[in-house]
Amino acid sequence: MKNIQLRLNGDQGPDGQQKTPVMGMFAVGFGLLGIFGPALVFVPLTFITAIIAIIMGQGVWGFIALLLGIAGVLSSPLLLGMIGLGYFINFFDFTAMMDPVWDVFNSV
Repeated sequence: MKNIQLRLNGDQGPDGQQKTPVMGMFAVGFGLLGIFGPALVFVPLTFITAIIAIIMGQGVWGFIALLLGIAGVLSSPLLLGMIGLGYFINFFDFTAMMDPVWDVFNSV
C-alpha cells in the first residue's frame, strides 16, 4: 500500500500544474441553482458538494458554496416551511394534540 499525503492545499497535480477546482465549481453552481431554481433538489446538493470541495482542499469555493446554500435555504419558502413545521411539531407536541383526532378515526 502506498502512502497518501494528506494536505489541505491540494491545488497542484502530480506534474506541478494547477488543477481546476471542479468540485468547488459544481458546489457554487448548485448553490446558484438552489437560489434561482428548484431549491428542494439543489440546496442539499450544494451542501454535499461544498463539504466534498472543502475536504478536497478547495476551501474558498466550498465556503462560498456553503454561504450560497444558506441563502438558498433562506430564500425557499418550501424549505423554510419544512424547518418551521418540524419546529412546530416538536414545540407543540403534535402527537398529544392529534390524540383526540386519532380516537375519533379509530372509533369509526
